[in-house]
Amino acid sequence: MDDLISIDRPIQEVFAYVADHANDKYWKPFVTESRQVTAGQIGVGTRFEIVTFAWNYRRAGEVEVLEYKPYSYYAYRAHDKIYPFIARLWFSESASGTQMRGQVEFQARGLWKALTPLFLMFIRGQSKQTFARLKEVIESSRERKR
Repeated sequence: MDDLISIDRPIQEVFAYVADHANDKYWKPFVTESRQVTAGQIGVGTRFEIVTFAWNYRRAGEVEVLEYKPYSYYAYRAHDKIYPFIARLWFSESASGTQMRGQVEFQARGLWKALTPLFLMFIRGQSKQTFARLKEVIESSRERKR
């Protein structure tokens, strides 16, 4: 699953905002709480606690930074018992600011693996909405600073 978005903000700002999962609650639709649980600056090995609420079900999980190359590439793993996944994000400068491309690889196991096609259909629809929300949040923060 691949998505691409252009955001009218500098690459440094977009990368820093997205790589800090404490911001997830502001732009990811199912995330209700998010915070960094390891000390120090964000980098490989940094972990965040993420609380989601979907289908009347609240659950907490963790994401861990796998790769961290400032302003170009970022990867993280969601430690989820049902649908673990790895998300990869590429960043590049563009005439209008930043282009960001995302890809998610699900790693479901057991019986859940059979439901992956249905889950992917749902996620594809949510993904476009999520990227649009990210664009709105980051670009509107610039408007508030003016």
